[in-house]
Amino acid sequence: MLRDREYIYAVYQERSFSRAAQKLFISQPALSSKVKKVEQRVGAPLFDRSTSPLGLTEAGRYYIEAVERVMEAEEELRGRLSRLSHGGEAALALGGASYFCAYVLPQLAMDFQNQFPGRRVSLLEGNTNDLAKCLESGVVDFVLDVDILDPERFSGVGWGREELILAVPAGLAVNERLEKQRLTFEQALWDEGQSPRVGLEEFAGESFLLLKKGNDAYRRALEMCRAAGFYPKAGMYLDQMLTAYHVAANGHGVALIRAGLLEHVKPTSQLYFYRLDDPRVMREIYLYRRRKAPLSPGARDFLTFMEERRL
Repeated sequence: MLRDREYIYAVYQERSFSRAAQKLFISQPALSSKVKKVEQRVGAPLFDRSTSPLGLTEAGRYYIEAVERVMEAEEELRGRLSRLSHGGEAALALGGASYFCAYVLPQLAMDFQNQFPGRRVSLLEGNTNDLAKCLESGVVDFVLDVDILDPERFSGVGWGREELILAVPAGLAVNERLEKQRLTFEQALWDEGQSPRVGLEEFAGESFLLLKKGNDAYRRALEMCRAAGFYPKAGMYLDQMLTAYHVAANGHGVALIRAGLLEHVKPTSQLYFYRLDDPRVMREIYLYRRRKAPLSPGARDFLTFMEERRL
């Protein structure tokens, strides 16, 4: 019965039998068979198979509402048991990509624990898809991310903004042509937005270090290049922006990086930096939580704390 609930809820979330089957690591025919058995047991179809994406019937809506009530009760129970096992205080789990887990969340966690003695915080690093799954299942309480998560499943508030800049190997000829627009490491680090911007089309002939497909920076890079009239020549596809930064410093291509990264790496003369004339270089940072999960006292304290620390 518990597993049946997971099958139905996965189809509801994904709005597709095929995507839900992939998520559950079972075949689509097997999933369809299991859903039909549940529908036979409750005496009514739960999904309107005539719509695309898949919709719920009236019985399906009642079923999902009941499932979510059970999930909320389980979440509350886990929270109470966690508080009991830790002397009355539940640990907060925060998730983020490698940059946030390395440079942003540790200081926030320390400051939060100093402001709220007795609260404990743990960190989980992962990509957006994995973090969304962890947030949905209750493995983490909050996720800090730049990607847009499903608003039906997650509640997100804007926590800050960041700018993407272009890191260009100092030995490339394009730097001579753009001498007036280029920034040294120190200039880029202390730049307050007054430096001249440059169009991305100036770098159309260069090799780009792109993050892998599915990453927000990958999507933005492609959109910006297309708007500039070219498709980027990909020199490498990388997992992390920090890796792209170091590969660029070694002269192997230009990389789109977050400006804030310069605060956490050693100064270098191997790169020049450019502020780009495209609105897509600015992106929101969101703090997400599971939409229908009850907030523990610690979670409420953390939301208040993060509101005060908004960038």
